Amino acid sequence: MKKVLVLLMVVLSVLALSKVKVTFWHAMGGGHGKTLQEIVNTFNELHPDIEVEAVYVGNYGALSQKLLAAAQAGELPTIAQAYSNWTAKLIQSGVVQPLNEFVNDPKIGLTKEEWEDIFEPLRKNCMWGDTIYAVPFNKSLYVLYYNADAFAMYGVDVPKTIDELYEAARIMTEDFDGDGKIDQYGFGFRTTVDFFQILLTLRGGSILKQVDRKWVSNIDSQETREVLAFVKKMVDDGIAYYQGGYLDGVFGQQKIMMYISTIAGRPYVEQSTKGKFTWSWAPVPTWVTNKVPFAGTDIIMFNTASEEEKRAAWEFMKYLISPEVTAYWAINTGYIPVRRSALETSIWKEAAKSDPLLEIPLSQIDNAVFDPQIGVWYEIRTVVGNMFSDFINGKVDMETAIKTADQKIKEYLKEEYGE
Repeated sequence: MKKVLVLLMVVLSVLALSKVKVTFWHAMGGGHGKTLQEIVNTFNELHPDIEVEAVYVGNYGALSQKLLAAAQAGELPTIAQAYSNWTAKLIQSGVVQPLNEFVNDPKIGLTKEEWEDIFEPLRKNCMWGDTIYAVPFNKSLYVLYYNADAFAMYGVDVPKTIDELYEAARIMTEDFDGDGKIDQYGFGFRTTVDFFQILLTLRGGSILKQVDRKWVSNIDSQETREVLAFVKKMVDDGIAYYQGGYLDGVFGQQKIMMYISTIAGRPYVEQSTKGKFTWSWAPVPTWVTNKVPFAGTDIIMFNTASEEEKRAAWEFMKYLISPEVTAYWAINTGYIPVRRSALETSIWKEAAKSDPLLEIPLSQIDNAVFDPQIGVWYEIRTVVGNMFSDFINGKVDMETAIKTADQKIKEYLKEEYGE
């Protein structure tokens, strides 16, 4: 009996040693982290020869810093979450593994139909030219959150255009006690680059544009001026409340009747409005276009891993974007599934049947646009965010704000292209 136990221990030890380890750095905390760990655990059970270790590094800022430091030190994980501008910087460092050989592998890859099953904007966001450097992971879309009870009480239709949004905000703005101070604003917004970029994209403008395969500044444009003028008019007319922080709290307090944010904020809205009023969401109102940016990260692989580790990591990445798993991830986190076929899975259909809000954001997915895939995008976003905030807060006039931002953007682009 003793010999059998010893032999069994030896066999188990050999099996444990034969496992290929995949280290996965991520920034998913709280409930999102718990769901991710459940997915990792299931994958590990289904693949006894692979062990994925999900390592929570901290928030996105911490993850970004750790990845850049690890790239310098030669201590990268096998795979990691990354925004496309992080990926661009890491590509420049020569440490990101192209995935074409895995995607196109006849045995372990994806068929053409499976690859194209990934929603096109998400798929293209993972590619630099013809080279695939990532697979999409936690993606969210922007929607219009609104107080459904208030809309019904005022007899206001949910706005489908920017003009209708302005009019709905005007009707629902109230000074209840007549003291000259607004108690209820029809609309709320954050003085961030995200809100500005949403409106700029809807207006048909962009922060950057491509000329001869290079990104150039496009902030000094008529579209930028029209967006700034529109938002300033809402503020000056007293129908829009603004702040730098998140708006779920003031929405729950019924200080604002509607605002634009990502679907990832749903749990916070549900918490802030519970027992107070009925809320809902709708597609973002259109302007000149119906295009809106999407948010979220991808998963990238590093070429510092061994070939065995890369193949194991690819199996996990492929598992993450499988229809059932991406549907499960979306249902349990509030993000969107990254593949169209996920909408045909039984788990998604059952969830959508009991929660009609789930599929509303997806009406925008084919019109979604993604950020420029350049290393200095974070710095450029900061410049534009400061431009928007300073103008709305009256710290600078429109022309000075635009010209200053344009000059700073051009300096960062020179840095990007080594000019």
